[in-house]
Amino acid sequence: MDEQPKSGAVADEEISAFMLRQLRSGRVKPAVMVVLTEKAFPEVSRERIIQCFNALDSTYLKG
Repeated sequence: MDEQPKSGAVADEEISAFMLRQLRSGRVKPAVMVVLTEKAFPEVSRERIIQCFNALDSTYLKG
């Protein structure tokens, strides 16, 4: 039985995966990651996006 989030709900894993893809691409600086993620996921609160950002592996945030 697959547990899908409710329609319109975004899982933290999806937000984190988006951030990691952006950071790995090398085109996005960590300083603009929260703003970029807010634009990609407008239905998600800024506080939750920041929590996901803070949970990222620090090796991707060192530049």
